[in-house]
Amino acid sequence: MQPGDAPAGARGPDGSVTTGGGDTARAQTPGERLASPPPGISGPDSDPTRIEIGGLVMPKPVTWVWQPPSMQFRTLQYGVPAPGGATPAAELIFSVFPVGDGGPIDPNIDRWAGQFRTPEGGPVTPTNRSVREVEGLRLTRVDLAGAYMGMGAAAPRPETAQLAVIVEAPDSRVFIRLLGPAATVEAARSDFDALVEGIRPAASR
Repeated sequence: MQPGDAPAGARGPDGSVTTGGGDTARAQTPGERLASPPPGISGPDSDPTRIEIGGLVMPKPVTWVWQPPSMQFRTLQYGVPAPGGATPAAELIFSVFPVGDGGPIDPNIDRWAGQFRTPEGGPVTPTNRSVREVEGLRLTRVDLAGAYMGMGAAAPRPETAQLAVIVEAPDSRVFIRLLGPAATVEAARSDFDALVEGIRPAASR
């Protein structure tokens, strides 16, 4: 598990974690994996031009390919290819929690920032932070870049970037992150921006 996959306050007193999608969530014990996406979550055979998760829908490029969630706390995951295969792929990661779980916004952003370091080893300050509201949703956007150190990694990954948005919906909180080599993430920035701009409650589509 990487710390970026565990929003603040997500773990229960019994050591279980809350995960799920649509308007529902359930306890997932460490090491457990969902065999197939529950209703209300995009799967490998879903519309390749859109994503549905946590009661939300949003557009995506057809080249972003569904993958089985590879870690605990990941509800949905896509591979984001690098242009021309010049650099490794990035990951589009979704984590869904019921309202009241996942912790406050600022501690989650601070936790993400704590995973990155400058080339000199210093702390990284989040950039491009913004907040907006659309159709009853509150979206907090933030960018990070630097050397990324996930839990269990042997060494930091230099030149890594993360574009992230936290969506506060009436029935869920959805954490969305595009994480990977900086060149790949930057190449996908406009598509990620379009995804964020297109987020809407599923019922409104």
